[in-house]
Amino acid sequence: MNVSMKRALKAALLTGIAVISLAGCLNVSSSSSPTKEAPSPDAAMIPELSFVFSQMQRSADLLDIQEQMNRILVDKIGAKIKLVPIPSDDYSQQLNLMMLKKEPLDLFVSINSREFKNMIINEHIRPLRELVERYGPDIKRLIGDSMLDSLTIGSDLYAIPSMRDWASSHGIMIRKDLAEKYGIAPASIRTLDDVERMLAIIKAHEPDMTAIASFNTASIYTGLSNGLYDAMEDRLGVLPDFDHDLQLVNLYETEQYAEDLRRIRRWYLNGYIGEDAAVSEDTGRELVRAGAAFAYFSSLKPGVEEQESRLTGRPMVAVPLTEATMTTSTIKVFGMSMAARTPHPKKAMELVNLLYADRELLNLLNYGIEGKHYVKTTEQSIAYPPGINASNVGYSFNNYEAGNQFISYTWDSDSPELWERTVAFNQSARQSRALGFSFNPEPVKNELSAIEAVLKKYMSGLETGTLDPDAMLPAFRSALRTAGIERVIAEKQKQLEAWAGRNG
Repeated sequence: MNVSMKRALKAALLTGIAVISLAGCLNVSSSSSPTKEAPSPDAAMIPELSFVFSQMQRSADLLDIQEQMNRILVDKIGAKIKLVPIPSDDYSQQLNLMMLKKEPLDLFVSINSREFKNMIINEHIRPLRELVERYGPDIKRLIGDSMLDSLTIGSDLYAIPSMRDWASSHGIMIRKDLAEKYGIAPASIRTLDDVERMLAIIKAHEPDMTAIASFNTASIYTGLSNGLYDAMEDRLGVLPDFDHDLQLVNLYETEQYAEDLRRIRRWYLNGYIGEDAAVSEDTGRELVRAGAAFAYFSSLKPGVEEQESRLTGRPMVAVPLTEATMTTSTIKVFGMSMAARTPHPKKAMELVNLLYADRELLNLLNYGIEGKHYVKTTEQSIAYPPGINASNVGYSFNNYEAGNQFISYTWDSDSPELWERTVAFNQSARQSRALGFSFNPEPVKNELSAIEAVLKKYMSGLETGTLDPDAMLPAFRSALRTAGIERVIAEKQKQLEAWAGRNG
């Protein structure tokens, strides 16, 4: 990564995250939000903003939270919110359908993916730069202009990243009880060969249990390989070891990819991976919670053991396999985007801005209603009320998906220094040399559409071990070449070199 870009991004991290440490961030006043507009006395004149997000379990009390949020929003910006959850396992598909059907949609959680790029290509997402400049002062203050500039696609901004762990290390979450029962020492697991020996032990003692699952995709490979290269957002041209002199590589043509698929195939044939892994809608977390799995691949961060233990209902241990790294993808993985057809762009941006500065509003969205969905144990920490846990609580939201996580409560099982530790984690992570580069897909949109069809046909089967790579990988590679992957990588390389030249 060039020196000037490193300095800019370091400054953004310091001003956009560390500055919120934590006196400034945790004490943000709910009255600090900008551009307050007097609400109309006529309730029929108050716009309602649909907010679509992914949800892992149904929230019976959703309307109660919506009502409480609207009391704040009507007073602060003269608008209301309509919460529209979509099950996590088909979030992207259902969101695309909403856009194609032109259903009411103003704001949504964006997940950095090929589907998100397709939404930009199809002009389903509204550019945000001008709106942030006019109605997002808290976003600008906390994230910083340098960081926002680094996240543009083409010439504009299409998603505002949530403030959270912007770096990531990778590894496996394993059940602590079974590891202790069968003499597995987590500290001794450092390589994939170590992982394989661990899975063999679990299979021998728990033959009906899935030994290893993915977190939330139909791909074991993604978890197995994360942290070894910069995926450059979509794995269509990757940067090995986060540097490689900024020369992109076709991942799918590498021998390492073939070797990894053979390992996964071996795991599948040995019964370590579920037989329906390529089509299952169950996440690794859900399988562990149900007692059906021992482990799942996961991104790791400060507090992840406490988080996953709480969400699975079982004590979990993190087994790291890679160092912490920061890429454009890890920053952009979750954010807030605006539908191109929203009739209320100003109000929508004012609402997004509040999620970065208004502690009361954000904690309502994140955790629900105090006394009903959580109780406070300190000024900063919360717990479930008696008789309530992650599986039966009436409301849930993935608090890392939207807004400023650093002004949200922490669970009483978390370290009191969780947010300080997260700031340090971000600042100490290794930065990809391509950090700050975003690919503009417009010049190769036809090729990307053809490639997407190829990936849907082959990838899940190959990357869960369901298909034999020795038999099917040649056909997969050939189909990708026919679809135009080499033209996509060449275009990405061209844009990367231009970006590096501008920031050199």
